[in-house]
Amino acid sequence: MSALRTTSLLRAARVARRPFAEACRPVQLQTRRAMSIEGQQKLLSADLEEADPTVYNIIQKEKRRQKHFINLIPSENFTSQAVLDALGSVMQNKYSEGYPGARYYGGNEHIDEAERLCQQRALQAFRLDPEKWGVNVQPLSGSPANLYAYSALLNTHDRIMGLDLPHGGHLSHGYQTPTRKISAISKYFETLPYRLDEKTGLIDYTKLHELAMLYRPKIIIAGTSAYSRLIDYKKFREVADSVGSYLLSDMAHISGL
Repeated sequence: MSALRTTSLLRAARVARRPFAEACRPVQLQTRRAMSIEGQQKLLSADLEEADPTVYNIIQKEKRRQKHFINLIPSENFTSQAVLDALGSVMQNKYSEGYPGARYYGGNEHIDEAERLCQQRALQAFRLDPEKWGVNVQPLSGSPANLYAYSALLNTHDRIMGLDLPHGGHLSHGYQTPTRKISAISKYFETLPYRLDEKTGLIDYTKLHELAMLYRPKIIIAGTSAYSRLIDYKKFREVADSVGSYLLSDMAHISGL
């Protein structure tokens, strides 16, 4: 058989197979699509132990740690199953930048409903009149909450006084050393610490008043993270009023004691 005839026969065979291949292509695409959809559904419906056993095992170890060790950190607590259910709900799927009624994305009507309910309950918990008071329930922890308060009341480089970190204060109250600004707060605002009376281990309210008279802070923070005594809020109020300062109560670490 000549080379020319062989080439012609092969070309004819390819042409003959083409309709069959083209007919099979939609079936192949549908099969791939079905497998892809099945894989996606499996991924979305798998629980954590099945989807990521490594992370699941880490969480189980943390559960055992919390169950079998005594926790002396007052700002930590056990989260109820109801709260865990809410935190792990479909609410996590929604992007909700902004505030109720003023979001940057649509579809936030139920997010708004939940946030307004949370605001209402927070005001009720502290017996506050919603006509006089507002509440921001968006901060995820104490440090961002403090920054929200500072930003609302202060301009850059305004002055803050808080308990010194080595004396039981909190990092977000503007801690810095003589050579370095440790807290980001101290980079945006001017901060001066007050301290404990080292003989008694109590806040030195007399010295606090003297420092406030000299420093004239815009905010005085009554709050601690490692101070085992009661805070005399009346004395703090008197000091703040004497120098025209706002008094900020940071009770995140101590409110449950």
